[in-house]
Amino acid sequence: MNTTAIKKLIPIKLKKHLVTYRGARDLPLPNSNRCFIFLAADYGNIGDIAISYAQKQYLQHVMTDYEVVSVPISQTRLVLNSIKQQIQQRDIVTIIGGGNMGSSYPDIEELRQLVINTFPTNRVVCFPQTLDWSDSAKSKRALHRIVKVYAKHPDIHIFARESMTAAKLIKLFAEYSNVHVGLVPDIVMSANAAVLGTKNDVESSTILRCLRNDKEAALSTEQYGFIDKALADTDYHIEKTDTHAGGSQLDEAHCKKLLTDKLSQFRSAKLVVTDRLHGMILCLLSGTPCLVLPNSNHKIRQTQLDWLRNHPRLVFLELDEVAEISKHIDKLLFLSHGTMNESPVHINEYHDLEKSVVII
Repeated sequence: MNTTAIKKLIPIKLKKHLVTYRGARDLPLPNSNRCFIFLAADYGNIGDIAISYAQKQYLQHVMTDYEVVSVPISQTRLVLNSIKQQIQQRDIVTIIGGGNMGSSYPDIEELRQLVINTFPTNRVVCFPQTLDWSDSAKSKRALHRIVKVYAKHPDIHIFARESMTAAKLIKLFAEYSNVHVGLVPDIVMSANAAVLGTKNDVESSTILRCLRNDKEAALSTEQYGFIDKALADTDYHIEKTDTHAGGSQLDEAHCKKLLTDKLSQFRSAKLVVTDRLHGMILCLLSGTPCLVLPNSNHKIRQTQLDWLRNHPRLVFLELDEVAEISKHIDKLLFLSHGTMNESPVHINEYHDLEKSVVII
């Protein structure tokens, strides 16, 4: 039997243990109180990079007596044991926010549960997430596992970033008083473009088409056609872009540049048309008018309904309204830009999150 055939016979869990054992390394930590950010993005999803930076900025702002330590997601298994050996009682464990809780991104959910299991005596705070679920057997197994793992932890705080996820989490953990469920906006909305880094360069000569083409896309071929025709009819230059740049195990400087470049690109646009959640959020942070379309789950629609319903530079269209997109584009093109110091929501919306991370 050749080496390739032997490798195929090794169970996936054992492979992961072997990789961890061979690659494990020490991670020197500061001597002060530490607040960890686990699963920080070091891959080319600019929305997740924005979450990682905004989460760090937020924690540094509210936890002035703590050193904030980001742990890149690719290093999780390699440094987890080193952190476990050094962690202190007052250290806080936070896990990255986003839209990867559930069965759609099982590798990330597995790492989240690994972190929760590894630190049973430290407070764990899961930053605002969207939970995905369905009636499928796969989804039901994933939810069962989530409840089983999370509910074992004696001091865990789970935040939803929209009300549909909050309602589902409250129902799932109704029998567990140790699991605290809260509702706050996506953490990126606690920041602004100036904090995250961008250039104040308002050219306003381009419309950005930032539409996804992955498993979360909800638009039909016909609807893409309506959008493209409506954009072409404006006579503005149309540029296609995305918030997913690709790549993995990227260094901090590379990630930061991806984020600042994207914000600067949005800032210099006349209008952005997008069906990406962080396409919408980064656009609003940059002060640029935004036309938003739904994706395949509830995260964009519900975020808009919960937190951005009255935002003056945002129009959200349902799928059955796409045929009327031209009139909404015309309306948005007449709007001026906002400033780079505006946040889409008031910082007081994060009060419950602040209470969970600040231990008195």
